[in-house]
Amino acid sequence: MPTKADLKAELQRLQVENERATLARAKSHDMHGGDDPAPNEEPMPEIIAQFGDWAVTPFGVECLTFPYQIQWDSLLDPVTEDKFWLEKIYDKDFVTNLHDVAEAIRTGRHIHRYLQSQ
Repeated sequence: MPTKADLKAELQRLQVENERATLARAKSHDMHGGDDPAPNEEPMPEIIAQFGDWAVTPFGVECLTFPYQIQWDSLLDPVTEDKFWLEKIYDKDFVTNLHDVAEAIRTGRHIHRYLQSQ
């Protein structure tokens, strides 16, 4: 059974995660032209689910703080498993939390499998 200390720790963890997500969305907003984007700038991606700097979007999985995207059909490719993507990404300078990438890929696969079945 969880204790009050467990509750306190979880609430603190959620606060930290929410702050990280807010900072990533703010950086993404700025990267996409802020409040006054140029006509040729891509808009900020629509976020379906967010994991720190990474988000599941209608495109697939995207880093919100660096221009890196994995298209949905690449996520669903039966040949490319988690190991492929994590080995490809883990040593990039812009990756600050590998767990966030892994969760975004895992969740992105679930969401895009569902979207493609509709």
